[in-house]
Amino acid sequence: MQLWTDMHIKTLLPSILIMAVVALILGKCLAKRSARIRMLPFQVLAVFLFILEIFKQLISFSQGYDLYHIPLHFCSLFVFMLPLMSFYHGKYKNGVRAITVGLCAAVFILMCAYPDLIYSGIDVEQYFQNFFSFHTVTFHNVIILEFFLIITLRLFEPQGGKKDVEPLLLFMLCYCVIAAVSAQLLETNFNNFYQCNVPPLESVRQSLIGPLGVTLTQVLYVLVVTAVDLLFVFGAYWLYRLLYKLTLPIFPCESTPDHKI
Repeated sequence: MQLWTDMHIKTLLPSILIMAVVALILGKCLAKRSARIRMLPFQVLAVFLFILEIFKQLISFSQGYDLYHIPLHFCSLFVFMLPLMSFYHGKYKNGVRAITVGLCAAVFILMCAYPDLIYSGIDVEQYFQNFFSFHTVTFHNVIILEFFLIITLRLFEPQGGKKDVEPLLLFMLCYCVIAAVSAQLLETNFNNFYQCNVPPLESVRQSLIGPLGVTLTQVLYVLVVTAVDLLFVFGAYWLYRLLYKLTLPIFPCESTPDHKI
């Protein structure tokens, strides 16, 4: 089990630094502009990732389609949530943004702690030779940039209480049910619901099959993964709230109506 490979150290660390600098510059340049203007960089990246995902699906279909490419992975949620946060301004806007922020913060933490779980060093090496490697590396790095932009451009002000917690809880529960059931029916490892990509933990799961049986082991395993997902995303959301407060002196953008310029 290797958290960081040499390729991650050589590419991801500089990438995070560059994206942080870009976000800082944009935060300072757009600090006095309206919420609609501050949202523009975020919208451009959201559309870019959506188009990138369309190409991924088309290429997969042209090659016979791999069930693993069905957008039921945790990170596949950004294909839908980033555009929603970018362009939706209805009554549920705060809930949509709370969900998106929680997901972005979760990926940021994972990318900092265990990037080899997200994409391998081989994906980095094949970045310019294989479209799927290009997609996964680019996709996850852009998510980090989007997270930085949320902070520096003040795109979401945490409300606290039920306004943030309830939408995030409901969304994650629905996702876990759909992804877990699909993983079992299709025997495809969406979000680690079918088996665990962390070798020591997968060894534990395998060791339980003998005494407990396949069905009971899998039920318990899915429940554990669901609980971990919920706790991790909520913990990531609280990290964002902390970062929001800590960066207020640096990026004191005032909220302005989205329609103003």
